[in-house]
Amino acid sequence: MKNLPSPEAFCQYLWHEYLEKQNYAILGDCFVPETTVIGTGEHEVSRNLEQFVNKISAEIDARTTAFIIEDQWFQSQWISADSVLVIGELRVREQTGNPLEFIGRFRFTILLHAMNNAWRVLHVHQSVPDPEQGADEFFPHRLMEQSNRQLKQLVEEKTRALEESYRQMEYNARHDSLTQLLNRRWVETQITAAMQEGDPGVMIMLDIDWFKQINDTFGHPLGDQVLETLGQAIQTVFPQALSGRIGGDEFILYLKEEQAGSSALQTTAIEKEAERLQRVWEELRRQKGLTFPVSASLGAARFPQQGGRFDQLWFHADQALYQAKAAGRGCLRFCGEREERD
Repeated sequence: MKNLPSPEAFCQYLWHEYLEKQNYAILGDCFVPETTVIGTGEHEVSRNLEQFVNKISAEIDARTTAFIIEDQWFQSQWISADSVLVIGELRVREQTGNPLEFIGRFRFTILLHAMNNAWRVLHVHQSVPDPEQGADEFFPHRLMEQSNRQLKQLVEEKTRALEESYRQMEYNARHDSLTQLLNRRWVETQITAAMQEGDPGVMIMLDIDWFKQINDTFGHPLGDQVLETLGQAIQTVFPQALSGRIGGDEFILYLKEEQAGSSALQTTAIEKEAERLQRVWEELRRQKGLTFPVSASLGAARFPQQGGRFDQLWFHADQALYQAKAAGRGCLRFCGEREERD
C-alpha cells in the first residue's frame, strides 16, 4: 500500500489520461471486468467494463478534440483497509480553435480498490451540478415550484384554447357562416322551445324579391353581400328576435309576446319595424356600394292562433309571404289579412 500513489493523485492521473491525452488504454490497465460506470447522460449506465467499452467505442472513433482541465479538486475517504472513495470536481474546456468551444464542469465519485499493489477502479459516477438549485436547498424546491407554475400556466393556456375552440365549434354548428344568424336546424329548435313555453308570439318569413336575377345579373359574390347585409339589418332592427337563415335568400324570425308588443299594437308595430328593416338594409347596401334596387317581402303568422306547432305556424307565415308577393312585393302581410285589406 505504501508504494501506491495517493488516491487523489491516481484519480488526477486517470482524468488527465482520459480527457487531455485521449488515452483509452487505461480502461484495460486500471479497470476490472466488474467495473460499473454511470455517466451524465440518461443512457450512460454500464453494468460492467464490457458494456462501457462497447458504448465508448463510438466516441473513440468520432472524437477529434481533447479537453484541458482548468480547475479540479479531490477528496478521499477510506472505507476499508484496501478500498477508498474519492470525490471531486473538474472544470474543463474544449481544446479547439472554434470560438464556440465547450466549457463545463462535472462532479465524480470513484471507488478504488488496491489489488496486486496497484489501484483498480470498481465504480465511477459522474454528475453535472444543477445551476438552478439554491445554495440553501438540499433539493431544488424553487426550481420544482417554478416548473410547476409554468406547467400550470401551460395547462391553463391550453384549457382556454380548447374552450375557445369548443365555443367556436359550437357557434359554427349553430350559425350560418355568411349572415351570422342561426342556421335552419338551430333556429327551428329555438323557436320550437319558445313555442312550448306557451306565450303568444309572431313568426315572420322573409325572402328577397327577384334574388335569382340579382345573382344572374351581378354575380354570386355580390349576391352574397346582399344576403350578408340583410342579416346585419335583421340583427339591428330585431336584436331580441330568434332569427335565422333557412337557406338561399329565405329567412325566419320569431318574436315573443314581450318583444312584439301588446295584442292591439302587434300588427302596427311590426309593420313599422318591417319598414325600418328595409331602410336599414338599404343603408348597409349603400355603404358597400350596392346601389341597385333590392327589396324583401315578409309574411307573418301569430302563435298560437294560427298554429300550435312549428310546422303549422311556418305554413301560415309562408302563405302570408305569398300574399305579400301578390300584393306587389317589398311589403309585410299577416296571415288572414287579405280579406280585411281588400
